Parts: sequence; C-alpha cells; structure tokens
Amino acid sequence: MLAHISLIICMIALLSCEEQGKSYPSEGKVSIAYLQSLATERSMKITQDIYIEGCVVANDKLFEIEKALVIADDSGGMELKIDEEYINDIVPLFSHVRLRCSGLNIGREGAKLVIGAPPTGEYVVDRIASEEIFNYLTFTSNNPTAPPSATIDINDLDSRSVLRYARFEDMVLSRTEHGAKWCDMNEENEYRSTVRHFIHDSDTLRVVTSGGCYYASELIPTTECTLIGIIDWYEKDYALRITSHQVLR
Repeated sequence: MLAHISLIICMIALLSCEEQGKSYPSEGKVSIAYLQSLATERSMKITQDIYIEGCVVANDKLFEIEKALVIADDSGGMELKIDEEYINDIVPLFSHVRLRCSGLNIGREGAKLVIGAPPTGEYVVDRIASEEIFNYLTFTSNNPTAPPSATIDINDLDSRSVLRYARFEDMVLSRTEHGAKWCDMNEENEYRSTVRHFIHDSDTLRVVTSGGCYYASELIPTTECTLIGIIDWYEKDYALRITSHQVLR
C-alpha cells in the first residue's frame, strides 16, 4: 500500500514538473494572456527573462487615464503603472512597444491585470519611477498606429475581455441620460469619474469617463455612434473607457 502511495506521489510530482515546464517559460516572448494566467490578487515578482509585445491603446493623452498606460496584444491587455504626469510625451498613444517583465511585479485589481514595481504598501504593485521606465520599455516601431479593434458583443464581456481594445457599434445613449455631459460634478464643482449607459438593441453597456479628461464637460451625442476604447474594470463591473475620444457618428 505504501509503495502504491509513493508511486502516485512520484507521478504527481513528475506531471507537475512537466506542466511547469510547459507553462513557465524561462525566457523569450510571451503573450499577455500567459501573464493573466499567472496573476492573482497577491503581488508576484517575475523572475523569468520574458517580455511581451503590443500596442499602447490607452494613456494620458487626453487624461482618460492617469499615471498608467495600457498595452494590448491579440490575446488581451494589461495596465502598466508609471509615476509620470505626462506619459504621452514619452510613450505616445498607439506606440508599438516591448516590455521586459523580469524584475517587475504583476497582480490583479479586481479583474484587471496590472504590472509595475514591487509593492511597498497596500497596492498590489507600485508605479515604476519615470526615470526607470526605459529600463523595461522599448519601441518596436517608429510609427504609432492604432491596432484593429475587436468587435465584442456586450453579452460576451468576461474577465478575458478586461483591458482589450474593443469597439461597440450602433450604440445610442440611454434616454434617461439625454442632455448629460460625459461627467457629473461633485460638491466642490469639480468633474468626477462618471458612468453613462449606452444601448444596443436591448443590451446596456456601461461607459466610464474620468473627471480629469479633456472632454468631461462635453455634451454626449444622442445619435447612433460607434465607441472605441478599452474594457475596464470599474466599481466591480465591466465598463468601456473610451480612448482618444473615439466616438464615431
């Protein structure tokens, strides 16, 4: 009986090693989906000499997000935390980049994959110092160009959708929000991050806009339009965050 138990333990250990060999490459290019498979709500340091390549599909060009940029490839997206006030000046929107992951930490904020410096406090990762960003990030092209956006059905949104670059066509602002601006104001008369609702057939898409973005005070169009941006995780639910003010009528 003990011999059988020992044999089973050895087989499990062998299979585990084989699986680790398949799942944890020691070097080279990996997909963002691969990093997503590793990440948990606890911070994990990447020790392998691996990198990802993708396109910067969101940054602070119009202050739609701040102190971060989103890199997406064909498999998904991830948010890179950077301690810099004007990221677009150094990493323009739609730049094609390579991110060396060794020495950085990954984790999850809700359903969102984040990567940055090792944490020193309560957050799963810290922001990378601005002067250190190019120790990890290099450009793979001199010509910033937007990648194709994926067309996703509202009902198909799931954890794999988060931070993907996507488009939603034939969208109409909810009638209850006609006449609204992208953002509401708080008690200090400052614009705050606000969720609006767009309808396609009978399905509703949440759209979140940062109070600091350039068009926070703009009236939302009420005619049919196409919305392009990233699928964010906001207030424990999926929401589109428009990038580069891509509201196409």
